[in-house]
Amino acid sequence: MSLKYGVLGLLAEEPLHGYEVKNRFEAMLGGTWEVNIGQVYTTLQRLERDGLVRPVGSRGDRGKLLYELLEPGRTALNAWLSAPDQGPQRLHEEFYVKLLLATRLANGDLGPLLARQKRAYLQLLRDLNQLEDRAKRDGRNDLARLVRGALLHTEADIKWIDELSEKNGGGSWDTK
Repeated sequence: MSLKYGVLGLLAEEPLHGYEVKNRFEAMLGGTWEVNIGQVYTTLQRLERDGLVRPVGSRGDRGKLLYELLEPGRTALNAWLSAPDQGPQRLHEEFYVKLLLATRLANGDLGPLLARQKRAYLQLLRDLNQLEDRAKRDGRNDLARLVRGALLHTEADIKWIDELSEKNGGGSWDTK
């Protein structure tokens, strides 16, 4: 969903071709989301089909085609920007499903799963701290604020895993 609106948002600034959309989208997020160029072109084709963007002029050098945002696309983008996100974590996240299944299959012994997940979150925390530092050095305060939010969420996830581990005998979770 975000790629669609990311494309619309980038086209709201100026007409772009697919590779420019890809590069700007990835740069906007500090290289944290690598987008397949095929996804970009598929998204542009869908947006064109839906009457939200259109090609501008003829193909340029190397067959590149510029796309521009149409008024219905701007309206869709503004509606998306003004709508609140769906809120906190959803219970269909992969880790939650793993947690529930491990509870059933491992007789409630969640210690190994929680330990692995905590290690993964700690690595993510280190990576996010590096990204935040780089964003600040590069003068990307917008990206630094975004990363700060991800850091806070990750810290909360680590705290929750610690609580699960402590309250449930080192990782055992009674299914009753």
